[in-house]
Amino acid sequence: MNYIDVMKKCEKYIDENLEYPPTAAELAEFSGYSLYHFCHLFRAHFGISVGEYIMRKKLEKAAENIAGGMSITETAFRAGYDTPSGFAKAFRKEFGTNASEYRKNFAKENRKMNPFFTEKESFSAVGYCIIPPEEIPTEKHGAYWKNIDFTKYPAYPENLEDCGEVAAWIRPEEKSGALSYFFGFETDSKSVPEGFFSIVVPKAEYAVFEAEVSVFDKKLPEKLNKLWKDIFDEWFPSSEKTFDEEKMCFEFYKGEKVFIYIPIK
Repeated sequence: MNYIDVMKKCEKYIDENLEYPPTAAELAEFSGYSLYHFCHLFRAHFGISVGEYIMRKKLEKAAENIAGGMSITETAFRAGYDTPSGFAKAFRKEFGTNASEYRKNFAKENRKMNPFFTEKESFSAVGYCIIPPEEIPTEKHGAYWKNIDFTKYPAYPENLEDCGEVAAWIRPEEKSGALSYFFGFETDSKSVPEGFFSIVVPKAEYAVFEAEVSVFDKKLPEKLNKLWKDIFDEWFPSSEKTFDEEKMCFEFYKGEKVFIYIPIK
């Protein structure tokens, strides 16, 4: 067994015995290495010592307990701290805030993960189809329109009814998998003005997440990217819903409000 597999076994063993965690010597014996060799391998793999790693794991578990409503005093005791002050100091050092503020911030963040559900009929959108000059990192996908110089494109038609604007990644390139970017407006019009591109978004059941950010916020792309990530990393794994891969997900802008529409089944 190579040392990476050994470290994974150690990680699992620590997680399963976090209330009464093993010592470095016990982990070395468990792994079949000498204490000296084990400690070097552990630091090389995790970047910190066994003691620091276990302390961090305990604090992460403490943060989960606090977010779940456990009292700070009980959390400190379960984390192995003799005094609340010692726990408070360690918690602030690890998370950059005190436990009470962490709980408040968690509750605020968690509200964003409570979508409303709706069925939306098929609709058309007319706008710009843009091929990015290079592959766009995932963390920059949200509100990508912020990176576009729209003066290079035709202006929206006059007297446009404000039905809302749609942003979506579309048309994957078969060889590279790169996507084109669409940004435009929802419309019932059947005509497509010169210089514009039309898409049809199929009828679907959606989980709709309202972003707690205005379109005028300078940090809009950053906050939207985080919300996209949280939806797929946190909401779906804990939800009974599954992503409908045959339908289209998109951002929808209406006035100052921003929504992410995720097709579900």
